[in-house]
Amino acid sequence: MGYTHYVTRRKRLPLATFTLAVEDCRRVVEALCQEKGFTVQYDRDDPRPPLFGPDSIRFNGEGDHGHETFVIDRVYQPDDDQSKPARGEGWFEFTKTNRKPYDSAVCACLIVFHHHFGKWYSVSSDGEDDDEGWVWARGCCQRVLGYGAEFTLNVPPKITVDGLVLTGGWYSHSGNVVRDLSNGWRLAWPKRAEFRFMAFDPMSSDAAFITGGNTILLARWKATVAYFQVAFQDAPFLDEFVDAMQAMPGEWSSFLAWSDKLQDHGHDDSAKKIREHIPR
Repeated sequence: MGYTHYVTRRKRLPLATFTLAVEDCRRVVEALCQEKGFTVQYDRDDPRPPLFGPDSIRFNGEGDHGHETFVIDRVYQPDDDQSKPARGEGWFEFTKTNRKPYDSAVCACLIVFHHHFGKWYSVSSDGEDDDEGWVWARGCCQRVLGYGAEFTLNVPPKITVDGLVLTGGWYSHSGNVVRDLSNGWRLAWPKRAEFRFMAFDPMSSDAAFITGGNTILLARWKATVAYFQVAFQDAPFLDEFVDAMQAMPGEWSSFLAWSDKLQDHGHDDSAKKIREHIPR
């Protein structure tokens, strides 16, 4: 698909906050253009000035220095064939920049909108925090706007007391009925298998099976424990607690006990990150 940034957002963004975010975007994009020596315009082949208006932002790089046009509308305009998101989910949009020079300006605007709208404007990317576009964007936002240095793409997946959240609805994939989990794994409902519900990683080379259970609740919980095992595989003492974690769906005391032991033994960073994942 090419290097791309993604957004999950509320359909209608409040006007007053949108206006503040647009002005911040205008300032930081102008600063980046001056610092990095690139130009943005209305569209790749349209030399009109970039748009920073009351209801929309729109810009691209110039000619071969551009790729897909970056747009943020205050009121999201879905495509004709785009399905309405499930209750509690946001509208999905993306911009493919292919790391062209204007990429850092796109990243900066995404940082600005996430700062102003929080969970109403969630950002993800094919890139990592240390990619050039994100580094420049965070630095320029901090210098020009006084925020942005704290932005990270490494946001914990959404987890409730029952474990990893199921996102969207059930759909057909590779002959199975599946549903996405909030960490990117999938929960399958196979026709014939050892478990009635099975979690697997679609990003692995062989879509590797992870765990399963005979109820959705149990399969979700076992997938949640497996996620912690993968995400914190370098943190010590997990083996002491994992059996208790798996045996008590919906009970987080073993996770808290693990983080407490880590902190007692000087692993403060790991303990803090684990607590950030635990639902409150």
